[in-house]
Amino acid sequence: MKRWLLALTGLLLLLAPLKFSVPVNLQSLAVPPPGPLEWLFWSWPNQLCVMTAAVLVLLLAVKPQPSLLGLLPVLWLVTQAMAVPTAICWQTAVDTLLHFGACVAVFYAAARCAREPGWENWLLGALAVATLLVCLMALEQHFGGLDATRQYAAGQANLSDAMRLKLTSRRVFGPFASPNSLAGFLALAFVPVLAWLGTKTSKVLVVVLAGGVMVVCVALSGSRGGFVALVAGALVWLASWKCPRWWRWGLVMLLVVAVGIGLIHRGASSLEARLDYWGGAVRIIGDYPWLGTGPGTFGSIYPKYKVALTEEAQLVHNNFLQMWSDSGVMAFVVFAAMWGVGLWRAARQNNAPLLAALVSWTVHGLLDFDLYVPGIALPAFALLGVVHGSSRDSQAMAGHWRWLCVALAAAAVWFEGRMLAATVAYGRGDSVAAVRWAPRNPHYWTALQSEEGCQKAVELDPMRSSRHARLARAHWVAGKHELALAEFRQAVALNPTEQSYREELKSAEESVRQGRGGLLQSRPF
Repeated sequence: MKRWLLALTGLLLLLAPLKFSVPVNLQSLAVPPPGPLEWLFWSWPNQLCVMTAAVLVLLLAVKPQPSLLGLLPVLWLVTQAMAVPTAICWQTAVDTLLHFGACVAVFYAAARCAREPGWENWLLGALAVATLLVCLMALEQHFGGLDATRQYAAGQANLSDAMRLKLTSRRVFGPFASPNSLAGFLALAFVPVLAWLGTKTSKVLVVVLAGGVMVVCVALSGSRGGFVALVAGALVWLASWKCPRWWRWGLVMLLVVAVGIGLIHRGASSLEARLDYWGGAVRIIGDYPWLGTGPGTFGSIYPKYKVALTEEAQLVHNNFLQMWSDSGVMAFVVFAAMWGVGLWRAARQNNAPLLAALVSWTVHGLLDFDLYVPGIALPAFALLGVVHGSSRDSQAMAGHWRWLCVALAAAAVWFEGRMLAATVAYGRGDSVAAVRWAPRNPHYWTALQSEEGCQKAVELDPMRSSRHARLARAHWVAGKHELALAEFRQAVALNPTEQSYREELKSAEESVRQGRGGLLQSRPF
């Protein structure tokens, strides 16, 4: 049983960065690979990741430890569950909760594996192989892969504007959905992979070459936040070496300079956008301080709070701020404590590689949304679990705890099985079947392209302005002009900075006014 646990945990560490790269709050928009060849190259549905983690729960032979780090992940998961009943979008909240549950399962699985002699090396080896493949994919994109992808995408009519914009850039993203996610993963894996290679080979050139390849890939991603996080972890690792005090102070100054350069040269538009995301999150916290708006739901409500003409971000680009705005103050406190205690434990254990990795994860988490990308979050929780497992204070699982794990795992598999069936149906263009399998998913209702479907989508995701705008257009086509005006006004109220909604509302009001005056009523679209 223990070896199965090691094998499955290592498999998740290998596959997560390569195949589970879609942010959890956007997984409803993704479609599964249509054929065997696409399964080799495309991302896989996140539901498979959660279902695999549920099997990990069944294989675990320990219960949460009485130590602080051993209890915090479960307590954090409880705070997420508390925020679900009041969530503004139930489907997104539950999807995010199950993703967090998968992260916690990987944490305990990695902790259990770390208690067996030599097993930690196997986990780090899986992470190293995944990192190698990620770098190869990024380099392939730089040396021609992006051009081929552009040519393929040019003939795809249903490609999103965001994806088209991403493909116009020279920034590589590897198997991830964004260049910043690629950089975040490499910053996390940089020091543990190099340290693992150092134990496997006496040739310094191999380690230096591997480190150089990762640094090059971060540079090609164009992510200055990823660069800052990578440098932060590397300096923590170097600071653990025996050296004169003056050199250590020099390393600290180098870190300060690197962070300053990264922030200054991030770009005015990027910095302005992030400041608006963060300001929006703070304003949301002011209105929903205790339980938040629901795990992963920032994208539904953010347009109401944004003040700049920036994109309608789906995530805060700051794990800690989003934790508070999504799930409330207790979730934020527990989440921050979990990683704070992890850093403290790694420092107490003198485990410099893992301490460096957790520092990189924390630093990049202040600038991006790594927590919501399974391909980054699962390896991070695994490394945190290894830190916890080094205490070697395992306990046997009590009978009632085992049955609770079985019940939770079965519920997760049942729910995610239905969501996977809905994803497959949606990928085949059968929105009716997708709605039947996932009746609380607003995106699938919208895909029905009917007035009833748009109405149901608004009921399930009432704070997202785009759903009200779609319903307004559907009402207008059906001749329900007063209802259309009401929905347009609601869309404007929920997204005051979106000029197109104001223009549509103005055109609709003018059309209705002319109709009441006896003039020919025109369609505003």
